[in-house]
Amino acid sequence: MNHQQVHVFNCFGLTEPAPIQLEKVICSGGRLMKRWNGRRLWLFISLLPILFFFSSVGLAEESSFKIISYRPVFDIKDLLRLPSDVAVDRQGRIFILDGTADLVRAYDRHGKPLFTLGGKTILDQPIGIDVSVDGDVLVADSGNHRLTLFPAGEKTPLFINIPPPSGGKPSDPTDVLFSSHEGTFLAVDNENHRVVSIDKSGNLLWSQGTMGRNPGEFRFPFLFDMDSEGNMYVVEVINTRVQVIGPTGDHVRFIGDWGIEPGQFFRPKGIAVNDEDEVFVSDSYLGVIQIFSRQGVFLGAVGDEQGNLKKFITPVGMALSENRLLVIEMFNNRLVVMEKVH
Repeated sequence: MNHQQVHVFNCFGLTEPAPIQLEKVICSGGRLMKRWNGRRLWLFISLLPILFFFSSVGLAEESSFKIISYRPVFDIKDLLRLPSDVAVDRQGRIFILDGTADLVRAYDRHGKPLFTLGGKTILDQPIGIDVSVDGDVLVADSGNHRLTLFPAGEKTPLFINIPPPSGGKPSDPTDVLFSSHEGTFLAVDNENHRVVSIDKSGNLLWSQGTMGRNPGEFRFPFLFDMDSEGNMYVVEVINTRVQVIGPTGDHVRFIGDWGIEPGQFFRPKGIAVNDEDEVFVSDSYLGVIQIFSRQGVFLGAVGDEQGNLKKFITPVGMALSENRLLVIEMFNNRLVVMEKVH
């Protein structure tokens, strides 16, 4: 396939050809790998087996939908090189996962650099991050097939191995969450198409998922987040949907499907759930962030103070803190911090 014509909804602003140009692409386990400046880097992006080249894009009549307005606060670019995820602790400190540097970079709530965690002797191609209420930092250490836990105030980590499934591939954690049960953790295992719960010793408490499209099945799950009741919202890049599973892994519902209209996804990547259980989903190709209710009802899209749709550059991981929305723009090598306009 050399070209595929796609008619894109004008309200999402794709009004001209948008070719994907990569010097060298290898799709391995749903992750995009590329050589950059002579060095092999993992870009942490799951793609369809067939790359889409947009030779032309037709216009449709603009559809009216609600814009949720945010104003810019500040950006962080400080040495970032293809960052993938972000988390915020209760002090408002910002933790950015700079995976190609194998580092966690910490900043205060105003964007001032504080410290770093990790390094190439500790982390290897990390992708997802979470921070506990006490300030513990947990990293999905993909290349090492484990979770790496930095207790609050310490730089010496604990390592938590994730047992692979019987007959499966080595575990490939792409995101992680602190569980509501102390001493237990939740992780997405991308290569084995599952979500797992493990304790601090690496004992498997439960596992949900195999490769597929049916309820309880996944195809390359990527990032996820949790609501106030312990339900997990898992982004499935290849299935182009969000799957909601309960606290023990049982299927609850799907949110969205493949498409280019509001309420649909083309290349979903990041997800964040706020205190009101509203679900924010980033679409890395369309460059938009859509908002849903926990039941999956489309509520609107993130926009600016003038009520225009906000377009991001490869939005991936996100975090929500009070009235702030923090968005990683991977290919723009920055974190965008915005504040909701009331």
